[in-house]
Amino acid sequence: MQRLPSVDPQVAQGRTKELFDTVEQALGGIPNAAKVMAHSPAVLGSYLAFSSSMGDVKIGEKLHNQLKLITSESNQCDYCTSILTAVAPAAGLSAEDILAGRTGHSEERRTKGALAFANDVLDSRGKVTDLQLAAVRDAGFDDQEIVEIVASVVLGCFTNFLNNVADTELDVAKAEPAEAAACTSGACATH
Repeated sequence: MQRLPSVDPQVAQGRTKELFDTVEQALGGIPNAAKVMAHSPAVLGSYLAFSSSMGDVKIGEKLHNQLKLITSESNQCDYCTSILTAVAPAAGLSAEDILAGRTGHSEERRTKGALAFANDVLDSRGKVTDLQLAAVRDAGFDDQEIVEIVASVVLGCFTNFLNNVADTELDVAKAEPAEAAACTSGACATH
């Protein structure tokens, strides 16, 4: 049962209604997470502005989404993991890309480096070591991209934490556990 109620778009007024209209126009619907955020128009507006700005990151939409996936997995947010997994193909992610984002395992050097750094940021609450920072640089990321990786993690943490507090009701089918998804994609080890 959802612990923070959703704001009903049908009765929303003022700034909240304007924000709901923006979300509906962009997504074709209003996800439950936005309905929870709408308790504070300042929060929903800030989230939408942050999310929109992150659409122009140098690291690219694909890696940005993979970073949010690994963050959601780390924070055990079923809502975000499920919705990110559901919309990932529209963002250009293949089944393998989604699995890499969820597990942190990638054959691509840059992706692997970014996902490992995201885990370092999460595990240390941002207090990464000089070695961890050097490793992400060695994977090919410059300072702008490092800032964008951290921002992707932070954006993911915000939605993860809010949805975990609210126990937000899923709008999409629940994502299978990453291990099961790995087996479905053919990445299971055979014995």
